[in-house]
Amino acid sequence: MGRKLDRPAAPYLQIAEEIRERIRTGDLRPGDEVPSVRGVAKEYGVAHATAYKAIGVLQSEGYIRSTIGARSVVTTEEERGWSAAARLERSRRTGKIYPEGQHAKIVDAGMAVAPTHVAAVFGAPAGSKLVKRSRITYRGDEPISRSTSWFPAEFAATAPLLLQSERIIEGTFAYVAAATGRQLGSWLDQYDPALASPDDAATLDIAEGTPVFYGRNWVYDEGGGVLEYGESVSAGRIAYSGAMTD
Repeated sequence: MGRKLDRPAAPYLQIAEEIRERIRTGDLRPGDEVPSVRGVAKEYGVAHATAYKAIGVLQSEGYIRSTIGARSVVTTEEERGWSAAARLERSRRTGKIYPEGQHAKIVDAGMAVAPTHVAAVFGAPAGSKLVKRSRITYRGDEPISRSTSWFPAEFAATAPLLLQSERIIEGTFAYVAAATGRQLGSWLDQYDPALASPDDAATLDIAEGTPVFYGRNWVYDEGGGVLEYGESVSAGRIAYSGAMTD
């Protein structure tokens, strides 16, 4: 008999949340294999299409990755460290947003004229000044990503640490929620593969044309308002593993 799913969310989201919780609590550790689509379908008594969507959610959030032979394994914290979802979950669990061995240097903080598409995210007119905060993230001494976060102009008064170059240990979204009284609701991450531009290559100390990921992320409050919008470029990496067979 399949496992019972009785919560109000869609079945594939319930399955993804249960597996995600097993990863958070350490029941499934980095490198552990997670059930296949067929295994999920059998365990929960759902259609293969539902199981496929559940696995897809976890892959898109960075909690698991595919390997040789269509196996999926749990990623390390470092592998999933760049997504808003991972940073938000880590902040809630540990009070810090970066995994062990990583840190960020704030290279720009203050009010700045936002690009038109960024202003539109917050419903602001073109040419508006918003709160801007840029950083470079390092693994040891190696730069691995460059990112810029934008916030509503009113946060300059209600969340003034955003305008300073000191690191905010718990993460900007957790700080903003506490400073403004707006509760964190949800997030959205998007990543697109690309080749490093000359500027990207200089920032990340890589060769021009090296694979990278361009990311965008939105962090929303409970009412759907945007608390933070970010854009990033990260050094790309694809990992494969598997056993040799005859």
